[in-house]
Amino acid sequence: MILRAGDIGFFLFERSKKSGLRRILIVLFLIACLVLVAGKVKIVQLGYQIEALEREKKELERENRSLRIEASSLASSARIEELATKRMGMIRPPKENIVVVKRKTPPAQ
Repeated sequence: MILRAGDIGFFLFERSKKSGLRRILIVLFLIACLVLVAGKVKIVQLGYQIEALEREKKELERENRSLRIEASSLASSARIEELATKRMGMIRPPKENIVVVKRKTPPAQ
């Protein structure tokens, strides 16, 4: 069998057409796999972030409750009266010097 340069070129061209299609399909398959894996990794990362934020939210809610309790205890009238009499030396006025002022109720809107 005698091979000519044109025959070899034609033979190689036909072969590269099939292998080129395979290469394209393999590359597309690999890209699709990478996209799916990257998406899954991102979902897992977001899950971890959500868990961390939920823990932080619970901690902040607990701290908020604690601070509200502390604020209400500090603002209690009994405590303020005790501080006024013991620390500041104030005294309670006699009952005849106490004037009770009633608040006007604002009109309903």
